[in-house]
Amino acid sequence: MRILYLVHQFFPKYYMGTERFTLDLAEQMQKMGHSPLIVTYDRDIDQEGFTPLNDNVLVKTYTYRSVPVISLRETTASGTHGILNDRIAHAFDKLRVNCDIVHICHPMWLSSIAETYKSRNIPIVLTLTDSWLLCPSFLIDRGYRLCNGPDSGRRCITNCGFDAKIAGRYGDSLSLLDMADSVTMSSNFTASLFRENGWNGEIRIVRHSINYRYVMPTDNFDPANITFGFIGSLSWHKGAHILVKAFRKISSQNIRLKVYGSRTEEWDYYKELLALAERDDRIQFLDPFGMEALPDIMSGIFTIVVPSVYYDNYPLVTLIGLAYRVPVIASKIGGIPEIVEHGVNGFLFDAGRSDELAEIIENVAREPRIIQSLRDNIVTPRRTEEEALDYERIYMKLASG
Repeated sequence: MRILYLVHQFFPKYYMGTERFTLDLAEQMQKMGHSPLIVTYDRDIDQEGFTPLNDNVLVKTYTYRSVPVISLRETTASGTHGILNDRIAHAFDKLRVNCDIVHICHPMWLSSIAETYKSRNIPIVLTLTDSWLLCPSFLIDRGYRLCNGPDSGRRCITNCGFDAKIAGRYGDSLSLLDMADSVTMSSNFTASLFRENGWNGEIRIVRHSINYRYVMPTDNFDPANITFGFIGSLSWHKGAHILVKAFRKISSQNIRLKVYGSRTEEWDYYKELLALAERDDRIQFLDPFGMEALPDIMSGIFTIVVPSVYYDNYPLVTLIGLAYRVPVIASKIGGIPEIVEHGVNGFLFDAGRSDELAEIIENVAREPRIIQSLRDNIVTPRRTEEEALDYERIYMKLASG
């Protein structure tokens, strides 16, 4: 089966959860005898290796690991608000790529390509790994408050200052959802968000998984040196500032914090984090890393902290922690409580409450054996092979009519 995967950004430049989901799924499909092709968008100003498809769109082809990739970019970059982009679709059509299934792994920039294939009776699978289709700001308004949805675009205008054109975006969202032959999400919470915002079609819950090729658990627990880890984007919505604030409230010297994340994506935010840390030598800011380095990184972390302040869907980092039998301390928000059970495989606290998080960290500092008891309760996440089988069944059913 020829499977066309559409994703808003991809390796090697971009390597967050959705990109990892796409790569793991494509690689596994390849192992199962299928022919995946990933189509992605490159918003970098560097045009090296790109050639013109037409006056508006450039193209580059490469292979990442074993998977073929087509990367597209526009001569005049699009914003991140629009859903459908006919310029991209018209240009891509010139490549005459044949497929049996189109799987949208993220709807930004490339969804019009799927629309073209739909007109040729090719089935479409749409996986939503976040709330972007509902809101270009991931349901955080300009006052850094959580929002329950666009209200047909009205809230986008009043709460975030978008112009009246944003109202058409909501209609495009519903059109894309209606166009898909199968809509999948990994969390019940995210599914409920879309139902509450007017889409009543069928949603299939397909839980995300872990590629265990990168998992090599160790048991090096040291109660005299409890290391908490943050792994992810250093962006406001990921909540690293909540964690640093919590850490600064605690005087215990048997705890450490390692923060892994890019310092350049949001430089002003990173500087705020440094100011919050106030040169506390218990807190380290470290560079992001490739998955091949994960065993070494995780060997020095005893608890993963996920302090999200937005509706996090089903964060990969929580699954990584549990796969390594490392308890997770996380915000009680979005789909996270579907993964982390308070007092069983980790602890939950109200999103944004650094005082609650500090209390949990202080309890662990006083009673380090809490970590060991949580470890004993951890049920490791399912494997990539299982998730791929779920999608293969969906593909087969749609392809057979």
